[in-house]
Amino acid sequence: MHARGYAEVAIVISDIEQSIKFYVDILGYEVFSPPNFVPPQGARLIKVGPDHVLGLWEPGVWGSDYLDESFDGHFGTQIGQAHLVMAVDQDDVPGIAERLTSAGYRVAGPMPHGDGSLHLYVSDPDGHAIEFWGKAD
Repeated sequence: MHARGYAEVAIVISDIEQSIKFYVDILGYEVFSPPNFVPPQGARLIKVGPDHVLGLWEPGVWGSDYLDESFDGHFGTQIGQAHLVMAVDQDDVPGIAERLTSAGYRVAGPMPHGDGSLHLYVSDPDGHAIEFWGKAD
């Protein structure tokens, strides 16, 4: 197998507008609209890297014409715990912490890890653990 990384990490969220405010308005990511795809009401794709997308889906919105009912309950129905680690520029970590704190979010960090990189921790509006890992060039 030739691994290419991930295409999309999809998480179930409680309210699409609340999540858009967090990921786009506060953190500065962009809504992604690939050709020939119109997300259903209650879903959005967020571009978090050159070839990486975060899918935000309200419960029960995700669906597939390719899966039968035996998959119900496995995909897109429950808000669950996830720990997302976002690679960001090292110099951006303090600013991210400031934007989150100004928006009323409790953060841990920035703090250096053993390799000297800065890390920052926060929970999104649905309690998903988000870590920002500062990467130097």
